[in-house]
Amino acid sequence: MTKTSARIACIAAFAAIAVSTAAEATMKRITIGSNRQGSVFYLLASGFAKELQQNLKIRSTAQPHSGSTVYLSVVNKGEMTLGLNNSMDSGASVRGAAPFKKKMKNIRAIARVWVIPYGLMVKANSGIKSIADLKGKKVVTTTGPIVNLTKLNIAYLHSGGLSIKDITAVKSGGIVDNINKVVEGRADASAVALGMPAVRKAHAGVPGGIRIIPLGAGGSDAFLNREVPGSRGLMQKPSKFRPFLTEPTRVSAFDAYLNAGKQVSTDDAYKIIKVLHQNWKKLQKAYGPLRGVKQNAITPPTNPHPYHAGVVKYMKEVGNWSAANEKQQQAALAAAK
Repeated sequence: MTKTSARIACIAAFAAIAVSTAAEATMKRITIGSNRQGSVFYLLASGFAKELQQNLKIRSTAQPHSGSTVYLSVVNKGEMTLGLNNSMDSGASVRGAAPFKKKMKNIRAIARVWVIPYGLMVKANSGIKSIADLKGKKVVTTTGPIVNLTKLNIAYLHSGGLSIKDITAVKSGGIVDNINKVVEGRADASAVALGMPAVRKAHAGVPGGIRIIPLGAGGSDAFLNREVPGSRGLMQKPSKFRPFLTEPTRVSAFDAYLNAGKQVSTDDAYKIIKVLHQNWKKLQKAYGPLRGVKQNAITPPTNPHPYHAGVVKYMKEVGNWSAANEKQQQAALAAAK
């Protein structure tokens, strides 16, 4: 080998090493936005951070905030790697719909991680059994800083033929405050996520327990998605985890997504979804809320915002990207333009 060819080979080798190193170290740190410490979002964000750090060897941490709506813009700008957000906010962010003033063009879905049944809670001995019975009652309508939950609370009333004018509207600081207001008698009804341990605790602590009021006759999936895009109806059956349900009850529901922003490359997203997908069953054993989503259902064709290109690449490779996925992905991309 001549000196010139040896020099070229050496340069090529160093270039290959540099490219390889850059590909492996695109992310120096992973931050995951969540709601306050003690919330389910914080629990899940901490769990994902632990799993990603263990598998990718990149320092990963959960970063709690006052509400999931507030850090979507931070993720969009690339100042935070990932964030847990509900499907209603996620879809609204890329469309530039309220509460967002302009489109967040960098928000992309990594995975659906939690299905959240959401219904109106009352004391079982209150005599309130339907939405019609709420007329003239104190009902929590504004839920903290999460605008789309407030919209869903009002849509719940609309499904039974009531409007905000038919009740006494009450404001709360968040979902936990919703529960406390009913328990303490400061509200007659408030919406709660049925899977929250605090709901079971309230049922055990309130004399006579609690009851979940079903959606009204007008609460079809089409109606809910029209009033609050990203929401739908969901039938909930009695179980040991739902002791407050005495019969099948149809409530509203929405999904929680792990989202990525500007700083997450296709390669980064590919690595993240690969870790989550391959370790999903392990994560389910450690974190109860994940058990409602099967391993191959973490990228359903119901996404209100586009999946990241790296996620699409991985899911196609493992044979988990359907024609329905592609159709919805194109619709979500068009809405986000």
